[in-house]
Amino acid sequence: MILVLIFLLVAVCMVLAVTRRNRESLLMLGLCVSLAIQWAATLVYMAKKGGITTEVQLFLFLTAQIKTKMQYLMCTLGQLGYVLAVGRYLFPLFLMQLALSYTMSPRLRGRRWLPWGAGALPVLALVLYYPPVFRQIDSLRWQRFIVQFTQWWLVLYVAAALLILLWEYRSTTIPFFRRQFGRKVVLLLSLSGLYLLYCRQDPAQIYLFYRGDYTWLRGLTYLTPNITLRGYVFAMAVSVLCSLVGFTTLVQYTQTGMRENQSDIVMQRKFDIASEGASVFVHSIKNQLLANRVVHKRLAALAAQEQPDKEAMEQYIHSLQETNEMMLQRVEELYASVKSKSIFLIPTPVERVAEAAKGRFLRKYPQGKVEVVYRMEPSGQILADCTHLSEALYNLLVNGWEATTAAGREEPVRLIFQQERIYTVVEVADQGVGIPPEEAGRIFEPFYSHKNSNYNWGMGLYYVRAIVKSHLGLLRMESRPGEGSQFFVMLPRYEPK
Repeated sequence: MILVLIFLLVAVCMVLAVTRRNRESLLMLGLCVSLAIQWAATLVYMAKKGGITTEVQLFLFLTAQIKTKMQYLMCTLGQLGYVLAVGRYLFPLFLMQLALSYTMSPRLRGRRWLPWGAGALPVLALVLYYPPVFRQIDSLRWQRFIVQFTQWWLVLYVAAALLILLWEYRSTTIPFFRRQFGRKVVLLLSLSGLYLLYCRQDPAQIYLFYRGDYTWLRGLTYLTPNITLRGYVFAMAVSVLCSLVGFTTLVQYTQTGMRENQSDIVMQRKFDIASEGASVFVHSIKNQLLANRVVHKRLAALAAQEQPDKEAMEQYIHSLQETNEMMLQRVEELYASVKSKSIFLIPTPVERVAEAAKGRFLRKYPQGKVEVVYRMEPSGQILADCTHLSEALYNLLVNGWEATTAAGREEPVRLIFQQERIYTVVEVADQGVGIPPEEAGRIFEPFYSHKNSNYNWGMGLYYVRAIVKSHLGLLRMESRPGEGSQFFVMLPRYEPK
């Protein structure tokens, strides 16, 4: 059963790696593959050694046929032991690499040699345990030292990586990011628990299988002759718990990753949507121009009369003016959304960005309410193009206020500035109608909007996302239908020297 769950973990990780195709997903895949390799080699060794009760055999191999196939698998002890070594020593390496990639501590991220240095002991172990090299170590004393030293650094590696992850989780203060990162911590804790429970199986025990002195090498709990019922139940319970928690958490994490990267996966579909939206735009403009032609003909007919109806003429002129202004506004917004922009990132106080975004918002909605909250120094600086960044925040404020009024509420939209590890986070939070889950994956697509298409084209959030990316930042969203939405603009933290 455990073997089935571990290979399910590998399958989910492969899906994650294919869909996301980034360093994090590849490290996660390597972590699960190394655990599966370690377990497969261990089970082959246990099957060949024998002496397993029927209950343990069922728990480990699921069926007697699987155990028999593993028992008669053609391989040498050197090959089997080194396969175990590969899985055993790569798992802590991948775990440490993941922990270092997640950490936002300037002390750790500032040391570029750490990821390379973390590979020193795993590579050394793989060299020492290479069968031709290990056979050259004839001294039992040195073999014992290598085994004991290896067990110590394996535990220390895993413990150090988990401490980095837990410290990172503890240092995350924004609830949204804390929940997101918490899933990763639970996943890695469960996989690490499964690894630590069975990493005591040393390849040296396999190499020395036919030597009388191999018994001093401590192996798996299941192979200990004097195991108690309580110890067996504990080992089985931890194995099942860690496997199930790891599998379910990884499935959730994969689903989240697929949603977060949906915009990259369906880029071709977005281009099709943009093309369709452009066609809709052209058709809409054409219809309004045709309507203007009708109004113009009526004006011409009135002007040809000896005594024109001035009131009717004023109405027609006013109608022409309204449609003309609306078309100009729509063209300008579309141009602003798709044109090639020149972004100049300079140190800018967050207060300046906030006032610019709020000022523009109040010009559109004089009765609107915006609450600016500084959880950092208002004079604190970010690298930004104030004009474009404030325009992006203005779009978020407008969306938030319109959602709030649509929900029949008058609570202000909150514009919050705070620092979260290596990021300066700008949060725009409203108490509006929220975004349904089925729409959450499409809101950043160009020309997608559930509002009145005569005045909203669905280019606002597309524009916001483009501006945030041009600032080397990330854009995240969390929404609860009926309760409101939160948009997080994550910008690299700027520390003036």
